[in-house]
Amino acid sequence: MMPPFCVICRVPYQRSGFDYEDFTLVGFRPTRTYPDDWAGHPEHCEWFCPSHLPLTEGLTHLPAAEALARILANLRDQGGRDQEGGDGEGRSRGSRDQDS
Repeated sequence: MMPPFCVICRVPYQRSGFDYEDFTLVGFRPTRTYPDDWAGHPEHCEWFCPSHLPLTEGLTHLPAAEALARILANLRDQGGRDQEGGDGEGRSRGSRDQDS
């Protein structure tokens, strides 16, 4: 399993401003099966920081590639915020805070 690295921020957890245990590994719909003795990072699982985790809500029934495409499209539609990461401290600049 690869260490936490938010698939949206693209910043290693050590430089994200978050602790290792703050990240969540999200399992999307698997598109392949693995033998019992297989080791590695499954293609349907992606790490998300706390700022970007809410973007996965309602998408885990999709394959990871499709879910990520939708997340990135939604971010682009919101004016590009969060598309390439947060504020340099691992904190999101996105509109999720405005929705609360």
